[in-house]
Amino acid sequence: MRQRRLVNAFATIGLAAVVVGVVRGQTNAARFIREVPWAGTGVWLKIDTHTHTTFSDGFRTVDSILNRASVYGCDAVAITDHTDLNLKAATPEYFDAIEKARGARPNMIVFAGVEWNIPPQNGNEHVTVLVVPELEKQLTTFKQLFDDLNRSSRDRKSAADGLRWLAANATSADGIEPVAMYEHPSRKDEHSIENVADMKAWRAVNDIIIGLAGAPGHQGNRPLGSYEYKEKPIDRWDPVVARLGDAWDTLLRDGLDVWAAYAPSDFHTESVESLGDYWPGQFSETWVYAPERSSAGILQALRAGSFFADHGRIVREVELRVNATGLARSAGAGEVISVPRNAEVAVDLSFKVPLEAWRPGRNHVDLVEIIAIDQTGASVIAQGRPAETGPAIVKAVQVPDGGIVLRARGFSLLETGTRLAFYTNPVRVVINQ
Repeated sequence: MRQRRLVNAFATIGLAAVVVGVVRGQTNAARFIREVPWAGTGVWLKIDTHTHTTFSDGFRTVDSILNRASVYGCDAVAITDHTDLNLKAATPEYFDAIEKARGARPNMIVFAGVEWNIPPQNGNEHVTVLVVPELEKQLTTFKQLFDDLNRSSRDRKSAADGLRWLAANATSADGIEPVAMYEHPSRKDEHSIENVADMKAWRAVNDIIIGLAGAPGHQGNRPLGSYEYKEKPIDRWDPVVARLGDAWDTLLRDGLDVWAAYAPSDFHTESVESLGDYWPGQFSETWVYAPERSSAGILQALRAGSFFADHGRIVREVELRVNATGLARSAGAGEVISVPRNAEVAVDLSFKVPLEAWRPGRNHVDLVEIIAIDQTGASVIAQGRPAETGPAIVKAVQVPDGGIVLRARGFSLLETGTRLAFYTNPVRVVINQ
C-alpha cells in the first residue's frame, strides 16, 4: 500500500517535491524513486479498453464484441458506452448484459466502464473510465451527476468535481483506484499542443486520468481516426505523441508523468471496404505488464505506466530499459530513478517480432528510435535497424543537470510507403539532491 501511495503522490504533488523528500542526503549512488513492484514477475495481457455496443452508438452486442475479441487474442476488454443521459450505458440492463457475458467467458476479463462527456465541453471531449467490477454500479450515479452533454449551465458540474467523486466513491477497499484515459485527444483541436492545458488541469485535481490515447481508435475509418478537423494522425498516431516536442513531451518535460503508449479500438462497427472499425485486438493493441491476471492487476499496470502499444500486431513484450551503476536492476516503463550528477546511463530497447501479424506475409520491424526529453526539448538520440541479436538498440546517455526522460518507438515500413508503429511509455531519470 505504501508503494502505491508513493506512485500517486508523484502524479498529484509533482515530481520535484517527492524526489527531494526521498533522496535528500543520499547523493552517491543511483536508486529507484518510483518502482513497479512486480518488475520481473508480472504477466503480459492484451487489452482493449475502449469499445461501444448497442447500449449507446455501437452496432454490435456485448457478446458479439467479446466473441471477436477472443478470436484476436484479447485477454481483457472494456465495454465503455457513452454516458449521454438518453443512452443506456451504466443502466441495470447494461450491467446485467456484461455480467452474463463474464459468466460465459471465465478466461476473459471484462470491464463495465463508460466514456464520459467531460465538462465543460458539452460532449466534445471524451474520457474513458474504468473501475474494479465490484464498484462498477457506482458509474450509474457518476453518469447522472457528471455527464456534460446538453447539460444546462445551472446543472453543470465541473470536471474537478467528477474526478474527486470518482476517487472518493469508486476506489476499492484494498486501494485500487479508478483509471481514466483521455481519448482521441486532438480530434477537435486546432493545435494538438492545446492538450497540455487540459491534462495539467485534470492532474492538478488528482491522478485519476492517467494519460491519453496516443493512437486513437477508428483505424479502419476514413478519415483515419475520424480526425476531420485541423489535426491529422501521423503514422496513424495522434500528433500529441508522434510529433516530437508536442503535448506528451511537453508534459513530460514539465515533470508530469502521463502515459500515452495506448492504442484502443474505439470499436463501433466492423470495417467493411475500409469504412468502420477494426475489432478489438484485430489491428490496435495495448499490452500491459500486470502483477496478475485480474481486473485489479490491469488497473494497477495502467496506473503504473507498465504497458506499450502497437498497430498491426507487429511486436510482443516490448521493454525499454535504463540502467545505471548501483541499481539492482534496470528501470522500465513508468519507473523513475535518481543518479549522481554527471552520471551516464545505458538505455536499451528489446522486443519480440512474431512471424505473422495483421498484414499477410512475413512480419518485420525496420526502424527503432530512442527519444530523449530534457529542458531543451525532445529529440531522437539513437536510431537504426534493430540488431539481429541482443537488444534492438542501445545508447549511452549523459544525464543533464535537469534530468532526462527517455521513451522509444519503432516502425514496420510497408511497401505502400506508410508505416506501422509501436510506442513505449517513458522512464524518468533525475539528479540526486
